[in-house]
Amino acid sequence: MVVLITGATGLVGSKISEDLRSQGHRVHYLTTRKSAVKNEAAYKGFLWDVKKGTIDASCIHGVEAIIHLAGETVFQKWTDDAKKRILNSRINSTELLLRLLQESDHQVKQVVTASAIGIYPDDQNGQALRENEIPPTATNFLADVCIAWEEVGAKFQDLGLKHAAVRIGIVLSDKGGALDQMAKPVKFYAGTGFGNGKMWQSWIAIEDLSGIFIHILKNTLEGNYNAVAPHPIRNRPMMELIGKVLGKPVFLPNVPEFVMKLMLGEMSSIVLASQHASSAKIQEKGYQFHYPELEGALKEYLE
Repeated sequence: MVVLITGATGLVGSKISEDLRSQGHRVHYLTTRKSAVKNEAAYKGFLWDVKKGTIDASCIHGVEAIIHLAGETVFQKWTDDAKKRILNSRINSTELLLRLLQESDHQVKQVVTASAIGIYPDDQNGQALRENEIPPTATNFLADVCIAWEEVGAKFQDLGLKHAAVRIGIVLSDKGGALDQMAKPVKFYAGTGFGNGKMWQSWIAIEDLSGIFIHILKNTLEGNYNAVAPHPIRNRPMMELIGKVLGKPVFLPNVPEFVMKLMLGEMSSIVLASQHASSAKIQEKGYQFHYPELEGALKEYLE
């Protein structure tokens, strides 16, 4: 199989690319930098510029499936300009891919786009949020981004293609990302929870996140899927478990919610959000998790 990946050099995209190639598949990827373009047998780069609306049409030659991950990071101060960039990077890049497919002869049969569990309402009661049971009624910027991204992604179906959206939880990896940021203060005996510490943290090991994307491709699945491990955990116990694995006690009081809001502004909603997302749907479709329990993932990435 030949798969085109956007965002292939990021934390998630690079793992998916690596795993696909290790399984004998070939990867095409889009980049904005000429210096990042490679021309290897199983790994070929092509240029695009979302702001200018340009893309190398040869990127889809022989491609059977697309994984669309590209979008500006949400982990920055949410100024009006930043919010516009975050939203537009996702909408415009998706529309650029749609135009490419509309205007080209191609063999693409399936597109898998990224989303996030931030699409769900904030809920500390712990109701397991399933994809087709709870409507995306959250009312904050991140939810608005996810809803808009999923809506434009659904247009791939109008082209007669199979489409799936993957709602990603907190990604754990040994190559940076959320876990690195959570573990740093713990290593210096400054680890603590946030707010009341009761927020549900629906996490996923990067091996399983990559595995879910590839499982969806191989089984030509359609619809929305939560990419989270089967056993979410609340914020304070999660920090304490990180401390346990690192051999560093987490004893400081939680950082109050108002302090988080002063430090991060509107972006604090990411840190303080509580979503107990369910992994049941993807498991019902046959996916088996490598890291269903948090402690096993932490030992893999932190020890």
